[in-house]
Amino acid sequence: MLRRYFVTFSACHDNADALTKQALCITTVFSTNLIFYRRNFMKILISKFSRWIALFAITSALVACAIEPRVVDHSFAFDAIRDSPEIEVLDYRYGDSKLEGAKNPDWVRAEGRSLQMANTNGPMRIGDSLYVKWRLKSTGEIYQDTVDLRRRLPSDMKDQRIYFIVKGSQLYVYLILEKNLDPNPCMLKGDPRALARATHKPDDIVFALYCFEKITPIYPDQSKN
Repeated sequence: MLRRYFVTFSACHDNADALTKQALCITTVFSTNLIFYRRNFMKILISKFSRWIALFAITSALVACAIEPRVVDHSFAFDAIRDSPEIEVLDYRYGDSKLEGAKNPDWVRAEGRSLQMANTNGPMRIGDSLYVKWRLKSTGEIYQDTVDLRRRLPSDMKDQRIYFIVKGSQLYVYLILEKNLDPNPCMLKGDPRALARATHKPDDIVFALYCFEKITPIYPDQSKN
């Protein structure tokens, strides 16, 4: 660029017959180079701006993918009528799924009631939390609990079932892998249904229901259970 400038300047000077023409040549050279620099500056600026736009778009897409709730084929269920006849569920919500049964329907909640059982299966958002509100029928006491599921659920939720049981003032949540165990452990403790009726313990109740599948208690923490 520097060489081009001096060559052009020299040509103008050698061919000039008067100071006016020389000044005109110098002005032309400076104008030409100024336009050249300006055009290159704009190209560089546009190029850098385009790169920043592309980087921003890619970053935004990655962030959106990271925070967008995953949709996985799994299940959510409870049955307070069978498992916890001593309580009444007043409200519940699994994550932010809009599927029927994953939350207390709005029209039921508007009447001050709640479903007492639900079984929702299929592709749905993996919930970050589980909220349950209930009332003890014998005393009228009302309890509620919100379980943070983010660190309790596995990375692979396909074919998993989230199941909760309420006993007294305590909420119990289980994760059940919907795959038959081999060998079948159902009769290891005798008749699991008879055991559940005798003890009324949540672990025995859920075992009586799903003894042929892998059951993992996820709430409360084992140290508190």
